[in-house]
Amino acid sequence: MTYLYGSGWFEDERKPVEPMSEEQARRVFEKGPQLGVAAVEGVGLVPRYALTMNAQAESVDVHLYDEQGSEISSLSYQTVDGRLFLFDVTEWLYPDDGHFHGVQANTAIRTFLFKPDGYARLRTKVKAAPAATIEEFTDVNVSDHWLDPLEWGDWDRIGEHRPTAV
Repeated sequence: MTYLYGSGWFEDERKPVEPMSEEQARRVFEKGPQLGVAAVEGVGLVPRYALTMNAQAESVDVHLYDEQGSEISSLSYQTVDGRLFLFDVTEWLYPDDGHFHGVQANTAIRTFLFKPDGYARLRTKVKAAPAATIEEFTDVNVSDHWLDPLEWGDWDRIGEHRPTAV
């Protein structure tokens, strides 16, 4: 696995935004403002995941892609009481045509909100439908939404993590 560093990830171009060396990335990880990390099998390939985070990974977004490089989900973690908690998940659905699509080309979007007390809300919007649906839940098991703080290079632990309540 190769890790590419920058301030973010260009989905359509399959390369880092503002590429940086590992040494530069280490400094950005410590002091900010924003670090992007993409886990790739090779240059120009769709990443297994891409991360964007602020200094010392106090907040981290995990971006997941389909085979064409279209972003299919984003998981957003924030620090609560010294640990990372998964608060928001967004999933995009696209036409099943085997092509790359930017998120604006979605046919439907689902947004999950989670709280540490077990509350969850799901908003679903199908573009062809006149209105979104909203569902609310209580007593959701969010125990696997918690992760210990990240250290430098600890990318797979969050990039590969898939909580069950999503």
